Amino acid sequence: MSRGSRVLTVIYIAVALWLAYCTVRTWGAVPAWTTLAMAATSLAPVLGVVRETVIADERRAVAVLREREGRRAAWRDAAAAAVARAEVEAACCERWWTSCATEHDPNCAHRTSWGTTA
Repeated sequence: MSRGSRVLTVIYIAVALWLAYCTVRTWGAVPAWTTLAMAATSLAPVLGVVRETVIADERRAVAVLREREGRRAAWRDAAAAAVARAEVEAACCERWWTSCATEHDPNCAHRTSWGTTA
């Protein structure tokens, strides 16, 4: 639960307790319908506490899903990097590509004779 949610929860509980206290204090001193209305109103902040709890649970679930997706994305990135690394290692040198396959760099691992295109 975030700090803001905790503060709201504390405020909701305080308001519910205050309304319950006022309900008990006014019992018999005011008409019954006003006392019942205040008793019903004192339950409203309880809904706020439940709401904050549900939101905290949803945020936790979203965080778990994001972490899982992040791991999957990292694995895909690692796999793509491995494929790219293999392609680069299998490719020939830059001079061979830019000279239309007529010559190689001196330290090219795939060096073939100058006249071939492979």
